[in-house]
Amino acid sequence: MQKIETLSYTESMSGLSVLVDPTLTIIFATSPTGLGHLRVTDALYHGLPKGASPVLLGAQDPSVSSLYRFVSIHPLTRRSMELLETPPLDKPFARIIRPFLRKQSKMLYQQLKTILSERFVVPKTVLLVASHTILGHQLGAIKQQLAKELGITILLVVQVTDDSPQPISYIYDADLILVPSEYTKEHLSAYAHKEKLPLVPLEVTAYPISPLLTEELSEHALEQRLHQTDPASDALVHMTVPVSGAAVGTSFLATYIKAMHNVSERFIFHVVSREAPFTKSFLQTVSTLPYVKLHTSPHDITTVDTYEQVFKEMTITLEITKPSEQAFKALATPKQRGGVILLFAKPVGGQEYDNLHFLRNHGLIPGKLDNRVLWQMAEKQQTLHGSELLSKAHHWRGVRLPDDPEKASAFTSWCLKERLFFTMLHYRSDKLNRELQSNGVEQFWLQVAQLIEEKQQAISVGNS
Repeated sequence: MQKIETLSYTESMSGLSVLVDPTLTIIFATSPTGLGHLRVTDALYHGLPKGASPVLLGAQDPSVSSLYRFVSIHPLTRRSMELLETPPLDKPFARIIRPFLRKQSKMLYQQLKTILSERFVVPKTVLLVASHTILGHQLGAIKQQLAKELGITILLVVQVTDDSPQPISYIYDADLILVPSEYTKEHLSAYAHKEKLPLVPLEVTAYPISPLLTEELSEHALEQRLHQTDPASDALVHMTVPVSGAAVGTSFLATYIKAMHNVSERFIFHVVSREAPFTKSFLQTVSTLPYVKLHTSPHDITTVDTYEQVFKEMTITLEITKPSEQAFKALATPKQRGGVILLFAKPVGGQEYDNLHFLRNHGLIPGKLDNRVLWQMAEKQQTLHGSELLSKAHHWRGVRLPDDPEKASAFTSWCLKERLFFTMLHYRSDKLNRELQSNGVEQFWLQVAQLIEEKQQAISVGNS
């Protein structure tokens, strides 16, 4: 496939016309392991042109969600997961688990067959969009058989949801794999060649952020955001606290929120969480705090919508989060709705360390040494005035927090007092780097539209 250069809005919309063809059926396949895959799916859905009518498949599998939570919250299983995701065990693990995943696709096959058989317009082409590795492998295993049985063309596009070249992310039945960086593309490509796997086109597109979060702020809202980071101001500082799908790190968050309020009463926390048995204790704890606003929902997909609604209704300036897929909100600028300053808690899993690597590598957060210096200066209550670090902060979109919640709250307060956050809001972006653009959703659909057109042209030539 040819690389697509950045186009104007009008050119982009015309380039996406193939996506509203009534003989095309778009099916999003995702899984509620964390909320990251649903957030990506939701972002891609909202980036479709009017007239497209996609179907969501697999988003309510409680067994997968429960297993993910169990693995994520228990220290032993979490450590085992991290070991299996990093060299030298990552490649043998992928070799073993891949055939197992591919065999677990019988139910998915029946679901897809039912969906496609009940369409008013019989599809000629089916586009499967997978933002989850497990479903990607399962769809890859069945797509050829399903296409042959129904007499249709089936295309599988995979969006890798972390900047992490994990071997298991290489789905060799896909027609296109989209990754957030050249780093991941090069590593996955080298892995496929070394393992002698079928070669799949790998393309780099900026990470897909919800179009709502990349909307430009009004002058008034931008002024509000700046006032919130002014240490001399008494404006309330609004911070979002998205709770992960597996509710990892809620003990840290509860302590951090209380400690933060003790340091400064300016902070208001918008906790966004799914209502579930494993979040109940945390939600009960913070619900009694007058400086916490709860935004909850009983379902994963509506939790994603609730999160975006908070950004619609409020001018948010800070967010505390794990460096999961939420890290990629760093691609939104402070002049955009979702362009908050990101405060990263301790990473969980190899992919979250890789996401931090992406941010450091692109200068979006301080390097490890600079971050340690910031922590030390905060502990000693040293001033940043005149420091080279303050100059570097014009290029930062986030910082790592200390692992201890009390120290993390003290560090956050120091960053506010020393005008680090205020400086970061005057961010200078690298507009030329494709990986750092905030229009990843648009880039995704332009690549997909080109894939569909190329496939249709090939079929047309073959039939003539």
